[in-house]
Amino acid sequence: MSITRTSLVVMAAATALVTAGCTSSDGTSDGGSGPVTIEVSAWKGNDVEPAGLPELIEKFEAENPDVAVELTYIGRGDTDVVLPPRLQGGNPPDVMMTDMALVDQWSSQGLLVDLGTDSEWYERIPDPLQGILTTGDAAYIMPLEVIGMGNFVNTDLLAEAGVEAAPQTIDELKDACVALSDAGINPMIFTGGFSAALTVIANGLESSSDAAGDLGSGAATFVENSSFNDTVDLIGELSDAQCFDASAQAGLDPWSTALTEFQAGNFAMMPQGAWNIAAFDQVDGLNYEFTPIPGASAPGVALDLFGFGWSIAEASAHQEAARAFVDFFADPENLQVLLDAESAYSPFEDAASGTPELTAAYDSARADGAIIAYPFATLEWPKPLEQEIWDSLTAYLLEPSSSGELLERWDTSVADAN
Repeated sequence: MSITRTSLVVMAAATALVTAGCTSSDGTSDGGSGPVTIEVSAWKGNDVEPAGLPELIEKFEAENPDVAVELTYIGRGDTDVVLPPRLQGGNPPDVMMTDMALVDQWSSQGLLVDLGTDSEWYERIPDPLQGILTTGDAAYIMPLEVIGMGNFVNTDLLAEAGVEAAPQTIDELKDACVALSDAGINPMIFTGGFSAALTVIANGLESSSDAAGDLGSGAATFVENSSFNDTVDLIGELSDAQCFDASAQAGLDPWSTALTEFQAGNFAMMPQGAWNIAAFDQVDGLNYEFTPIPGASAPGVALDLFGFGWSIAEASAHQEAARAFVDFFADPENLQVLLDAESAYSPFEDAASGTPELTAAYDSARADGAIIAYPFATLEWPKPLEQEIWDSLTAYLLEPSSSGELLERWDTSVADAN
């Protein structure tokens, strides 16, 4: 296995790879006599988020000696820009890590292979998830994981402040914030770019009388939704309870500074994704739990994200080898390696998971049915709305406005997208 890394800096080089033919780097195809090299692109597999890919690719190559894998790391944010020129030019990676936003875009252009609803693994997907992953009568993605987004809680800091258990409800969260603040401990990371958004989305949908899909299609509006109005107002209530300094939180980068601050033990709580568990476990002395996002009632909200899967490019010259790679990951034994590395849940009916003991509260909430699917991952909300939510909440933290003004921005984004 070889690993390369692609970013916007080298996008021109990636685009220049487009050729008239669709041969691999060694010039062979599935029909040739030589070994086949398939290129696999992913936003996992690097040192920060390995997701078990190096280990699994090594095993795949051992079991398939006529196939070599070249793993190209492309960050999720860069994937939207780097891969389309290659897909449209006829020289894409053979297998690509995708999510439903990418599948929706690329399948509509005829750029992805229909993996088939008659595939063995497709029949093992629970009906609700099948409905999300199926486009018309086609399956363009083989799912790899469902992963939790919840509340990271530093148990040592809570104990130091006399808080006996992680908060499950908003009232408990406010009480915990007061106790932590009184003890001289920063209670909560609440970045507009992610943590605040998770809290607002989870609480807004928990009590909403409108279905997520109706809000995302414009059939219902956020500005007229009492639950989302109340949840936006909740930001001020949490600030008054000393949970955070709103203006300071607006300046935190949710993907770097915020994570570092929690790892360093400088904050007691942080809404984020379970994919951070592997990195947090490497920090000596960091004792924490991963719990549901506090909500209107116990146990809170388990905000589940359909993370990603594998898709095969229609223009791949190595369809047989690419399909073998995809099917390899559908084997429960192989998939378990990824689930363990990601602290994620299986998308299949076997209900396997790779979550550690510290996620027990989140696991229990899922088992009790306190699950809300992250609506961007299911395409119930249009992708541009996600960035608008992050931007508007960051602006709100800097300069609070009325809930109506903020939610009007969301409705405008929905209208523009539809």
